[in-house]
Amino acid sequence: AFIIDRATRDRLIAEHKSSKELLKPCLRGRDIKRWRVESKDLWLIFTRRGIDIKSYPAIHEHLKHFKKQLTPGGPGGRKPGSYKWYEIQDPIAYWKEFENHKVVFPDIADSSEFCWDADGNYLANTAYFLLADKWILSVLNSNAVLWYYRHICNTIRGGYLRFIRQYVEQIPIPPATAAQQADIEKRVVRILNMKATALPAKISVLEREIDEIVYKLYNLTKEEIAIVEGKE
Repeated sequence: AFIIDRATRDRLIAEHKSSKELLKPCLRGRDIKRWRVESKDLWLIFTRRGIDIKSYPAIHEHLKHFKKQLTPGGPGGRKPGSYKWYEIQDPIAYWKEFENHKVVFPDIADSSEFCWDADGNYLANTAYFLLADKWILSVLNSNAVLWYYRHICNTIRGGYLRFIRQYVEQIPIPPATAAQQADIEKRVVRILNMKATALPAKISVLEREIDEIVYKLYNLTKEEIAIVEGKE
């Protein structure tokens, strides 16, 4: 009902131009990969609480086809609550923050899959975001952080990790000068600008350079680096 494809989005806007106000680009956890997003061009009908649905007739008509399933507390429907059948069920007071530049990541992954979102994507409930500077993305995707994360996060079936708040908020971000941040960020930008078809070797070289910088930020010794890299 609420997540639609490009064709449906364009149709709703063609039927009534007001629809555009409520249609937001949307990502699911499966669309977020390490360093990059594989968008499926999905859109969220963001009818937040308190919306005047009559001002959006095309969207109202679309959602009416799902009214039975969307009715709060109904058989086979959504959880009971004070929200209207056409509204997003949770208040989402922070919704405007989705439109900022941010670090996004899936809730389940077998490794670090943090990515930069500059397109104001809204996220389904299988993904999360952090409002952080771009250089921090490199820290989160580093070997050092992944090694640490595997020691604080319980694994689930198949060896996957849960990237949820109770674990992610424990990641220590090292202090860095403005010069250090700029040095690491330029490498991040180069990776982000590479197309999905870029040779893995090119990305690996930049990732190795990032790892070396991050090791220094954490003041790791050679012996500690060897442990992180599984050489001891």
